[in-house]
Formats: sequence, C-alpha cells, structure tokens
Amino acid sequence: MKIAYLVPSLINRGPVIVVRDLINVMTAYGHQCTIYYFDELEHTNINCPTERICMRNSINFNDFDVVHSHGIRSDFYVFLHKPLACRAVCISTVHSFIFEDLASQYNKLVSFIVGKFWIQILSRHDKIAVLTKKALEYYKKKLPENKLKVVYNTRIINTNKKLSLEDREHVLNFKGNSVCLGINAMLSPIKGIEQVIKSLSLLENVKLWIVGDGKSMSALQMLSDECGVRSRVHFAGYKEEAFRYLEYYDVFLMPSRCEGFGLTLLEAACYKVPTVCSNIPVFKELFSSDEVSFFELDKIESLVKAIGHAIGNKNLASNMNKKYVKCYSPDSFYRNYLSTYAG
Repeated sequence: MKIAYLVPSLINRGPVIVVRDLINVMTAYGHQCTIYYFDELEHTNINCPTERICMRNSINFNDFDVVHSHGIRSDFYVFLHKPLACRAVCISTVHSFIFEDLASQYNKLVSFIVGKFWIQILSRHDKIAVLTKKALEYYKKKLPENKLKVVYNTRIINTNKKLSLEDREHVLNFKGNSVCLGINAMLSPIKGIEQVIKSLSLLENVKLWIVGDGKSMSALQMLSDECGVRSRVHFAGYKEEAFRYLEYYDVFLMPSRCEGFGLTLLEAACYKVPTVCSNIPVFKELFSSDEVSFFELDKIESLVKAIGHAIGNKNLASNMNKKYVKCYSPDSFYRNYLSTYAG
C-alpha cells in the first residue's frame, strides 16, 4: 500500500508524533510512505521520504492508495485538490475537540468561525479518524457518522535512550531527597498546570519539574512566586524526547482541562511511572482508577489527595503498563489504522 501523509511541519509535537509512530508501524509491515509538509522548521527525523509542498500546488492523489491528512491546513489541502475521480482513500485524523481547542488557543469568536470552516472542509474526506469514544460522540453531532471511526493512539519510544550526563545531574540535584512530580507538556491554559503549582504549598518535601514551553510560561512562573514555591518548581523549557525525564519522576501529572487524547500518558505507562490526571472524560475512558489516580478539576485538596494516593500505590503504574500493552500497543495501532485504510 502507498500512503501519503500531510502535516503542517515536521516539528516534534502533537500530531506529528502520531504520524511518525504511524509511519514506523506502516513501514515495518512493508507499506510505502511519503510525508508532505508545509513549513520548513527545525524537525525530528522521519523514517520515510519527505517533501515540502505549498497550498497552490497539488500532489498526484492517484499515485497513492491512501492520502492521510492531519491538521486544518492539511485538511484544507485535501478539500482543494482532491480530484473528482480519486482512487486514493482520503482520511483525516482529528486530534482534538476542535471548538474547545481553538477557544483555548485564541478566543470564542475564532473558535466559532474557524471551527465551522474546519468541519465544512472535512466534507470531502472519505473517512475521519477520532481518538476516543468521547470524541466520536462529540463529532457525530457535526459530521456524518458513517465516516467516523475511533482509532486509539500508541507511543513508540526507546526506553533505553538516556539524558545527557549534564541533564541527568541537573534533575537529580534539583530533586535531592524530595518527591519529584513531573509534567511534560506545552504550557498553555488548557493544560491546567497552575493547579499543580497551587498544590505545592500543601505538600511537604515535594518538588515539581516541568518540561515544555508555551504562552503560559511567564504566568506560571509568576504564580510560583506568588505561592511562595518558586524554589520548588523548575521550568526546564522545551526538550527533545522529553520522555527521557520520566524515569526521574516519582509521580507524573497530567492535569489538563481538555485533551484530544494524551500521548504523554502512554509514555508514562511505558516507563511504569505512577500517574495523576484530571478526571476529564477522555482520561477516564483511557484508564481506570486502578491504573491512574484521578482528581477533580480546580479542587486543590482533591489533587493533593490524588498525589498522595499515587505515591503510596506503586501497583497503579504496573496496572497502567498492562493496559497500554493490551489496548494501546503499536500492533493494535497498526491493525486499527490498516482496517480504516482498507475500508
């Protein structure tokens, strides 16, 4: 099978991580993959041929069995250029709850206008993959149900990859004899990181290591000052392959207000790190209370209790890893997308 993947850029974030994992499993089974992208940014290595494109020029859709787009620009490209007689199956993966995500990044007006536009341009796709059953219920109200299919993500990571000696010493020196909480995320309001900073004043001998950057960086730093916990919070900034920090965390946290999926949850499962996450529907679909420790959004006492539960129940991490192997493995990911491609 010949497959074309369309992405905004090759930068190592969000949907591109999913596409990279998808290419790895597809090429491992002998499928021919090519990735097309718009923006020339610093990027991760991709295990297939890559080619930069622009919106005004079309690839030859009929050279492929599948054209698989990710993101609004890539979806619009398919809307513009898909031939009337197209032999390729055109698929989009929608990685988020579009309207909520746009409202968080911009504002409600942008969310309404761009969200409506995005839903409209998906009309020319043959199939639309969504990441959870919750997303399926959400998009059934906006898109034809017969085009929708749930495909859970995976994460393919090499747990033998280690931090540099300098980075390792940095995190260990910061951690000392404290319990180290860890967050690997883009720093934006939707990630809910401010809740964890607020909880530190109620937790003894606990520190927080944050890997990631984004528009909330300054606000979170100011908050840590206001809460009197600045010395207990380290902002490491963006790091390539942030999963390498997981082995140094005593507890991993994902306090998000909304998520399309939560790839870093799967990374924590691979490393068997006890995990605390918000009790939003997507997370409760992916894992049970026997596998992660849940807390109620904006209830700091609930978060403190969940952190304590994760620290004292190491079996959570083992159960979480078993769930990953059973439901979110690369093999399951491959088979689910293959059936989507085949019809």
